Amino acid sequence: MTDSGVIDFIRPTNAFELAAFAKNHHDTYPFIEPMGTELSGKSILITGASKGIGRATAVRCAKAGCAQIAVAARSSLESVVKEIKDEALKCGIKPPHILPLSMDVTSDESVKAASQKLEAAFGGKLDILVNNAGYLPEFKTVIESDPIEWWKAWEVNVKGTFLCCHYFLPFVLSSDTKIVINLSSVGAHTLSYGASSYQTSRFANVRLNEFLARDHEDEKLISISLHPGGVKTDMAANFPEVLHFSLADELTLPADTIIWLAKERRDWLNGRFVWSNWDLEEVECKKDQIVERDLFKFRMTG
Repeated sequence: MTDSGVIDFIRPTNAFELAAFAKNHHDTYPFIEPMGTELSGKSILITGASKGIGRATAVRCAKAGCAQIAVAARSSLESVVKEIKDEALKCGIKPPHILPLSMDVTSDESVKAASQKLEAAFGGKLDILVNNAGYLPEFKTVIESDPIEWWKAWEVNVKGTFLCCHYFLPFVLSSDTKIVINLSSVGAHTLSYGASSYQTSRFANVRLNEFLARDHEDEKLISISLHPGGVKTDMAANFPEVLHFSLADELTLPADTIIWLAKERRDWLNGRFVWSNWDLEEVECKKDQIVERDLFKFRMTG
C-alpha cells in the first residue's frame, strides 16, 4: 500500500498535528526515567497489570520507589508480583507492599470486591489510579462486526474505566495526591477503516476523563487521558498489518510517562489528553500556552 493509501486508511483527522506538538521519543529518556524517589511513599493501583503496558508500569513503579503497588487483572499476577520484587531489589530499594487483585473491570461485582480488598490493605487511601485495562477488537466495518465483539471494546474501555473510578475514586480523593490516569489512544482522533468499535470507545475515554476533572474539580482531582504510544503488546495483535509500522515504541516509554505524570500534581494537565511520545520537558515549557488556549480537550471550532 502506498503512503497515501495508508493515510487514507488511517484518516488521521488532526492526529498528526497532535503528534507534532513536541518532538517525539520512542523509548524512555533522562527527563522521565525514574531515579528511585519519584513515587516514594505513594500508593498506586494499575489495572490490566498482568502483561504489556500495565505490567511494565508496575515494575517501573518499583524502580521509582513506590511504597504500595496494587496490580489488578483477570489472569494470573504471580509472575508480575515476582518481577516487581526483583526490580526493587535490583535497584537497591525496599520492596513495596504488593497487592494482587483478581478483577474483571467489566463486572460491577468484581470491581466492588477488589475495592474492598484494597480499602482494607491500604487503609482506605490510594494516591494514584491507573486505568490501563483495554481491549482492541479486530478491525471490521459496522456490517461485518459481530455485535458482541464490537460492544466488548466499550465494555472494557469505557464501562471498565467508569467502574474502577466509581469504586476506587473515593480512596484517591482521600489522599493528598489525587491523581487518575486513564489510558486512551490516538485512535480517539482518527477515523480508520473498520475501527469504529475501538476508536469510538477511546473517544469516549477522553470525554469521560474531562467529566472526571469537571465533576471533582472542587475536590482537587487531577485526571489525565494518555495515549501510550505505539507498543507491540498482545492487544495490538488485532491491528491490521498495514498499521504494524506504527508499533515502534518501547514499553518503558508509556510506563515512565505514567510515573512522570503521577509523581506530582500538575493542574495545567487536568482534564487533558497527553501523548506519551511527546518530549515532556518541552511540553512543560509550553504549559502556559496549553492553559491559555485550553488545548487537548475535545472541542469543535469554527
